[in-house]
Amino acid sequence: MKLYLITAKMDVDVDGDEREVSEFVGSQAEAATVRARMNKDGIPRKDITTTAVDVPTDKEGLPRFLNLMATSPTVAAAAEKLIG
Repeated sequence: MKLYLITAKMDVDVDGDEREVSEFVGSQAEAATVRARMNKDGIPRKDITTTAVDVPTDKEGLPRFLNLMATSPTVAAAAEKLIG
């Protein structure tokens, strides 16, 4: 199953620390809607990325995928391992 991961970097405080927010959606159209919403919320388009992720749906692959998502420091880092 193909999902799209939209990731944005956001400034959190005056020290310039960044926070990453991520959201999975099921279509390119939904990805465009999420990007537009993030942009409207003040995140510059250059700080928003979209990555296609093939999510396994078989009995062995899905738990492996979910465990990778749960144990990675960020969702984007987990996605990079998957598509890397």
